[in-house]
Amino acid sequence: MKNIFSTLVLEQDPSYVEKLEKKYDIELPPVFKAFVQTFKFGEFEPTSQHDVIHKDEKIGYDGFNTSLERSIEVYNSQGEFYTKPKLLPIIISGFYHQGICLDLKKKPDQILLMKDHNDLVLVANNILEFISQLQEVHWNDF
Repeated sequence: MKNIFSTLVLEQDPSYVEKLEKKYDIELPPVFKAFVQTFKFGEFEPTSQHDVIHKDEKIGYDGFNTSLERSIEVYNSQGEFYTKPKLLPIIISGFYHQGICLDLKKKPDQILLMKDHNDLVLVANNILEFISQLQEVHWNDF
């Protein structure tokens, strides 16, 4: 299994994050903020004929290719669906429409699977722990 951290793309403009926080009036938790200031959110470069997936098939992980700005736009555009519980949708789940979310307030930095609006499952304590759970697999291994 390849080190998933080696597939991340470095962020060339860390100030991009503060600009988004100001533009959308949102405050990202510390570990996640440091992560997106270091790496381009949603951009992995797996080796040829490989995908990056979560090892737990029950999560239904479908990829990590949404930009940080797009995640924030979805957060703001869904009324109170995400803003009331303060959960930033970061990844499409595949099985669960709401997906994998970042807790912004209650337990900041936790990564949660939103099975239903009131059914949250802890996936990782922070984005770094979540990334360490990912695996690069060959297309033929699905």
